[in-house]
Amino acid sequence: MNIFRAQDLMRLIERYMDEASVRKVYDAFLLAADAHDGVFRKDGITPYIAHPIEVAHILADLHLDADTLCAALLHDVLEDTHYQHADLSQPFGKAVADLVDGVTKLEKDEVLTTKHAVTIASYRKMMHAMTDDFRVVLIKLADRLHNMSTLDNMKPDARRRIADETFAKYIPLARRFGMNEIRRQLQQYAFKSLYPWRSQVLEHALETYLDAHEQEHETIVQQVTDTLTVSIPNVSVFMWDKNLFRMYEQCKREGMTFHQQCGLLEIRVLVRERNECYRALGILHELYRPRLGTLNDFIATPKGGYGFQALQTTVITSAHQSVRFQIQTRDMFQVAQYGLAAQWRYPDMRTTGKAEYTQAVLGRWLAQVKELESQADNPDEFYEDMQADLFHAEVYAYTPRGDVKDFPKGATLVDFAYAVHTQVGHHCISAKVDGMERPLHTRIPHMAVVEIITDPAASPQPSWLNFVVTGRAKSYIRTWLRLQTAEAQQSLGQERLISVLRGRGCDLTSLEPERLEATLKASGYETIEALYQAIGRGDECSKLLSERLLGNLKGADTKQDTPLLIKGTTGLAIKFAACCLPLPPENILARQHQQHGLEIHRADCPHIHHLQQGDSLFSVAWAQDMVDKKFSAGIVIDVRDVRGMLHNITKSLADMDVNIEDLNITGAGQVKQDTLIIQVNDLEHLQEVMRQLKHIPNVLNVSRLTKKDSHEPHHHFHD
Repeated sequence: MNIFRAQDLMRLIERYMDEASVRKVYDAFLLAADAHDGVFRKDGITPYIAHPIEVAHILADLHLDADTLCAALLHDVLEDTHYQHADLSQPFGKAVADLVDGVTKLEKDEVLTTKHAVTIASYRKMMHAMTDDFRVVLIKLADRLHNMSTLDNMKPDARRRIADETFAKYIPLARRFGMNEIRRQLQQYAFKSLYPWRSQVLEHALETYLDAHEQEHETIVQQVTDTLTVSIPNVSVFMWDKNLFRMYEQCKREGMTFHQQCGLLEIRVLVRERNECYRALGILHELYRPRLGTLNDFIATPKGGYGFQALQTTVITSAHQSVRFQIQTRDMFQVAQYGLAAQWRYPDMRTTGKAEYTQAVLGRWLAQVKELESQADNPDEFYEDMQADLFHAEVYAYTPRGDVKDFPKGATLVDFAYAVHTQVGHHCISAKVDGMERPLHTRIPHMAVVEIITDPAASPQPSWLNFVVTGRAKSYIRTWLRLQTAEAQQSLGQERLISVLRGRGCDLTSLEPERLEATLKASGYETIEALYQAIGRGDECSKLLSERLLGNLKGADTKQDTPLLIKGTTGLAIKFAACCLPLPPENILARQHQQHGLEIHRADCPHIHHLQQGDSLFSVAWAQDMVDKKFSAGIVIDVRDVRGMLHNITKSLADMDVNIEDLNITGAGQVKQDTLIIQVNDLEHLQEVMRQLKHIPNVLNVSRLTKKDSHEPHHHFHD
């Protein structure tokens, strides 16, 4: 079988490569086959060489060059066999050997002593290699895509771990480079691995709906085709396959039912020229009644990292069918599907200059990656900044010149300023949003025009780190703060603390000396000057310090011998938000609450966006010494309604020495939902408990609880 797939690969590349290039790829196949001889995949049946062949096949479908395909065939040789870099560079060239090295993971050693350290260092190594040769990312995405397609051979725990990693690292990468076809496939595979029962049920529901409405949908497609063909030659009209994961996410995010998602027919219209897109739009609006507020012109103002272009509109047919149209030229469609890889799949894009835009965007982003790497103080910081930079754009805004900037939800005007230029960020003092002046911590409104106001005397403030979102903004702010002299940091910190205290109607001279001394000791600083310097560097939050100094929060617990849960909260009452129930080591934010002191949220809590940003919301961290500490965590268990299920669940938890704080059972019919609040040590402990519960017979799914507050029911997705 592998021989036949190798032959298929050779026949495919013969269509677009010269004879010498084909021979080079074949030689790489022979070396890979020899290197992996006798080694099998996880199923114990499939020879390992099948994997490199399929990875190369994915890239050959994109018409990638010979060096890329050689590297794809050899991508596991350095990691898994005795071959060295020189063994590859001699027969295939340095470029191939460097590509293979770029995708090769590191291993534990005296420096990288933990799995986490290895993961972070390997990620940084891959991103560094990418800045030298972008093809590293293409190979890595193809590698991950084939691995995801064969996850059925893995144990459930491994499947979930790999799927989580795919969502965290590789889907954002594919999205960043506009490779949406690969992104959609990765999403589908990862979704099925994380939620096998749920995806199966939803897939069946979607197929049932589409079968029942097949004739109706075909009639609409034919009507659109017939109408457009009269005025626009060579037009293509086709239904777009629905992305099951996207439908699931929209149902959760927008509160839509799955039936509503199924009922929205999506149609693509492809034409030859840009002006024909607008002509097709006018014809469709004459044919059907357009829905107000659904027209988006992304041709005049391209969006996203790779300049996605399309006209989008939603209409209502006479039969009350909602139809979302996406109108593009064929070149626009190719870029939307394959991003940077489109120039290989469609060579005419390079000869006509149509790939110049994507190349320019890539160049700018790779330069930014290099900047982030050079400014990062350590691998963890670089990883954090990169993950922030690979965001899913949900907010689009315009500069006064009409340039489109994209941001994650929750991004602020400071993020916008740094997106324009580093110096604009460093010297920003406020901004005008649609002509109205707004403070810097204001979140960017969708589709607004933003004008940043600067002052040459202004400089970054440590407090900005409390609310900025993008990796670019975080990196440049931290770098600026680090470059300041100790004297400048001290002065900046003093000014910031005095300003915050003044806002509370107090100043340093009116503080009790005993309280000042106690605060310094509890915070680990010998002098007030050292404390100022820490604030100036951004290591300490002036808001938190002001609360410690004043010590006047209602209900504050002033015991000094209580072990800390949150770093720097001595003397403060803390409450974990019931909407997200954060666990160490998750990234967390604190909100000042009038009744509860500090309310701790997960940084990715969906309800955090409804809270006021700025001075009332700031970053905090877990204390290091939390031995034997227990935290409340919520889980939802979908079970078949059979006798003894509750007993089996509670017994399993008892066997794991996990206490139950609360229990609620809901649902009707054959499936019930058991909602439990349990006590765990940390996030890893919770994940292990959930894994164990999934092994109980008739347990269909176990998910983490999310809710608005402790008195409201869990919002769980229903099909």
